[in-house]
Amino acid sequence: MDKYEVIGTLGEGSFGRVYKAKQLSTGNFVALKVISKRGRSVKELKGFRRECEIQRDLHHPNIIQMLDSFETENEIVVITEFAPKELTGVLNKEGYLTEEKVQQIVWDLVSALYYLHSNRVLHRDLKPQNILLDLENKAKLCDFGFARNMSTGTHVLTSIKGTPLYMAPELIDELPYDYNADLWSLGCIIYELLMGTPPFCTNSILHLIKKIKSEQIKWPTFLSPDCISFLKGLLQKNPSKRLTWNQILNHSFVKGHILISKSTVPMPLTSSLTASTKQVKEQQRKDSMNHKHHKGAVPKETDTKKSDSNKSSTGAIPKSEESKKSKEKQEQDKAMENLSKCLKEKLNFIEDNHPIEPEEWIVFLQKSIQEVMNGEMSSLLQPNLTNIIVSPLKNSNSNSKVLSFVVKLLSIAFVVKGTSEKTLDRIKKVYLEVKLLPNLIYAVKLLLRNLPDISNSSSGGLPATKNLETYKSLEKLDNEELQALEHIVMLVCHLVYIQDDFVLQFCDAIVILNVYSLINTLLGLAKRKLRISMDIISILTQTIRRLPENTEIIEKIVLNDGKTDSQLHLGEFLRNSNPIMRERSCIFVLLMGKYFQHSTLEKIWSLEIRDTLEALMFDSIESVRNAAEATVNDLKHKEFYMKSSSLF
Repeated sequence: MDKYEVIGTLGEGSFGRVYKAKQLSTGNFVALKVISKRGRSVKELKGFRRECEIQRDLHHPNIIQMLDSFETENEIVVITEFAPKELTGVLNKEGYLTEEKVQQIVWDLVSALYYLHSNRVLHRDLKPQNILLDLENKAKLCDFGFARNMSTGTHVLTSIKGTPLYMAPELIDELPYDYNADLWSLGCIIYELLMGTPPFCTNSILHLIKKIKSEQIKWPTFLSPDCISFLKGLLQKNPSKRLTWNQILNHSFVKGHILISKSTVPMPLTSSLTASTKQVKEQQRKDSMNHKHHKGAVPKETDTKKSDSNKSSTGAIPKSEESKKSKEKQEQDKAMENLSKCLKEKLNFIEDNHPIEPEEWIVFLQKSIQEVMNGEMSSLLQPNLTNIIVSPLKNSNSNSKVLSFVVKLLSIAFVVKGTSEKTLDRIKKVYLEVKLLPNLIYAVKLLLRNLPDISNSSSGGLPATKNLETYKSLEKLDNEELQALEHIVMLVCHLVYIQDDFVLQFCDAIVILNVYSLINTLLGLAKRKLRISMDIISILTQTIRRLPENTEIIEKIVLNDGKTDSQLHLGEFLRNSNPIMRERSCIFVLLMGKYFQHSTLEKIWSLEIRDTLEALMFDSIESVRNAAEATVNDLKHKEFYMKSSSLF
């Protein structure tokens, strides 16, 4: 870092920050992208390094050049050339550009894209935000976070990347795709530069997806025939009908103005396929579709609690069984480890740290909520559309307002009058398929996670960061954050009570995300947002009731994953002024007494809890009295209960 002088901040995201800096040896300006390694998964770090590897090998005047990169103990630092203007800034200022100006930008973008595809690299996130302009207004592609280097012999991809406004129809349909997806995105950018808006633009993101799939593009009449022809060739919904690279290079709109580098790899994507290669590509496409069709359901959680039928009358495990139990525990731990690995792939917890426009999302979501309230449920009945709605739950840049509207939209179908049971059943199936509940838990984690504390350090202005896996204290949560949490937890509670598969997904999410302590912490919100704590108690109760074999997960939540600062104040919950909280707490204690291990109960049980339960048998509310009486009658013969009596 002693080679550079940091001047100021250019941008910020969950990955870290981008700084403007001066290279001391030359006086040239550069951009420093600083990525925090702390709190990142191995997969995330691998992705960042892959981005560096891809960009390091790219050398073209219309692609932001990577100059250097290095790693410290806590950061990955990438140095690139500096470009002073963003294309989005120009669009925001001018609204749209003349065909002459657009044509010059198109020459640059086609040159860059031809170079990428010649080297078997797909960008996969082409949009105005990823296009910079230098001092001479030369366009340059940047941000290769979603880029993919296709190995020779690979002809189609399946993982969905990109931004909905510029996403090709084949990605919307979750079909295998190739370099043609980049050409569609290029067409969308050109259309937006000329018209001021992308070819498909609506106040509802769900309508946007429908338009991309089925609506015809409206072609302007004031553009030249060459420009219209070029646009139409790129914006073909059927990828096989889009312009080939040979047709693009010879098209009159760009011919003679494309900067072609001689640096290519064997079998570039820009070359025409031979008959045998076409057969291989088609077979890969079919194999990808078959694999998607035959994907199995998430495997059920391995039993984490064995039957206690072999215990003696005193509750002790016979010595002859100790070695057997130890071996079983090892096997269970191994099974859980293997299961966790499998579930990480199935639940697809991949954080999206690309910027979003909160106000635009809120407009989209409000419009969609109105549609659902009017009985138009199609957006919640198709997994690919619902996946779009769910996406902000995984985006670390989503604010609490966006999250609240997302959850409102996903919840509203359950309360709209006249919704048929058949429709509700289909919605449940979609929610299970898109892993809605695990992503709701993930949203809680991202919402409460502390952002990195970035400040200048002694290393020449290199920012220092703190561990991303720390969480905000309850006192620091503002009202909007509390409201978002309340909406999320309320929907989770509803889901676990309507179908056991959601309970299983709840357990999976807790294990995979390792958020035992975080869920425990939410119980401490009783004084600020009682509804959150009440719903957490209900979720834990339903989990024990429906999946008693997973009670160990609930025990770890109650015990704060072995930490001492537990937020489980049962006595306070039982004495709460709200009768619903008192009733739910009684039922929770009843089930804990039935299914928790003796050692766990000893850690949380007290004379205060026993006395409060017995007092609640005379509560003024009948439902509370009944719950307390059932709990006391069931537990009064338990060893831990009687032990608390004999001590005093």
